[in-house]
Amino acid sequence: MREEERRPHKVYHVGGRSFPVYLEHDGQTGESYPAYPDFEGHPEYTGEGRPFATSAQESCPHGKPEDPGEPPPGDCGSCGWFLREETPYDPIGICMCDARCRTSKSGEEETK
Repeated sequence: MREEERRPHKVYHVGGRSFPVYLEHDGQTGESYPAYPDFEGHPEYTGEGRPFATSAQESCPHGKPEDPGEPPPGDCGSCGWFLREETPYDPIGICMCDARCRTSKSGEEETK
């Protein structure tokens, strides 16, 4: 069945966008799991140039702890820059770190 014919498991609304998440089947384990967007391999950005991320993504060099004095985060979901819009458990959010924003001073998009 083609993806556009399948019904999404869940649709997440973040940064004015909708991200449908489908269940994928693992033939080895026989289990199904939600297949979140691959923002590392295929980056997507808000209109302001902020990157979307999943909470499980490995933290980047710009990661900051949620609480001062804590060690650096190991994933985006534990990073102080990770913005969840609807609930504190949303698996898709926006990275609010200026170092990862892709808009230049002229307003043209650039990748940093």
